[in-house]
Amino acid sequence: MFKKHFLKILLGCLISAVLIYLTFRNIDFPVLWGYIKDTKYYILILAAILSALTYAARSARYFFIILPIKKTRFFENFPYTVLGFFMNNIIPLRLGEVIRAKVTGERLKISRSSALATIVVERLMDIIVYVLFFFLIMNTLPFPVLIKRSFFICAAVFGIMLIVLFIVSIYDAKALKAISKFPLPLKLKELIVSLSNKFIDGLGILKSKKALATSFIFSFIVWIVESMSFIVVAYACGIQLSLIEGIFTVIIIGIAGIIPTAPGYLGAFEMAGLAALSVLGIEENSALACILIYHAMQLIVNFTLGFSVIIFAKISLADLFKFDEIKMEEENNVR
Repeated sequence: MFKKHFLKILLGCLISAVLIYLTFRNIDFPVLWGYIKDTKYYILILAAILSALTYAARSARYFFIILPIKKTRFFENFPYTVLGFFMNNIIPLRLGEVIRAKVTGERLKISRSSALATIVVERLMDIIVYVLFFFLIMNTLPFPVLIKRSFFICAAVFGIMLIVLFIVSIYDAKALKAISKFPLPLKLKELIVSLSNKFIDGLGILKSKKALATSFIFSFIVWIVESMSFIVVAYACGIQLSLIEGIFTVIIIGIAGIIPTAPGYLGAFEMAGLAALSVLGIEENSALACILIYHAMQLIVNFTLGFSVIIFAKISLADLFKFDEIKMEEENNVR
């Protein structure tokens, strides 16, 4: 896997290095260390609990996303939800999402292509919630013009993507017919049509108004709880933020996660968080100390949950890195 993606991985690491340099270039390190040392670390226990609860909320949301394909136990997908984020913090380029689709498909007995489609829908929901939160707080906080334009672009791009997926899910037969007309070798065309069919199956939630509405409710819960976790971290660092300010900062960090970086979103996370808190008028050294502690706390929670689910769900960590070798063969009618 690493050989195949070497250049992409190298590019991600280079981008992280540049972002880290830009983030730390004007920082007074003795002052930064002073803020880190003075943090009330016992308060972070509450922040860690809230951060862990976001995975439970994501798992609950995924139950409804996957419901049109297969009915599962409410938190049955919790280990695989955690696993996706865990692997994103180990390998770059968000390849953890592909691994999550693989494991989810295998463990829940559904097509991997369908599982990947549900994860695409899940990520789109997150982006849409980002944008909705942005429009709600746009008139409350002093947004720079660049940030406003970025969110308008995101709203347009991801709104179009969601509309396309809606159209494909509704007119699935016509979409498959159009794909089947591509001038490709027969075997390749059959494979693409088969995978497209399974992928479209994964968009089933877009046809269920109740499941879709419930999923969006859980999406708001995810990001409100995540924002509360950040607010607690900020309080431990001597920074008091309102819920609106916490949501704003978490959204900016979340959007930065789109940037292809080294594992763990290194660089993008810190630069985005620092930029958001700077907009809120927080002193630069204090702001960066808060973001570094928040990022470290998230990684500790994620790694603790990740290794726990690997052990208790009996998932082979070595096998996870072989996902590039797994052929997307036709499953035996497991849909």
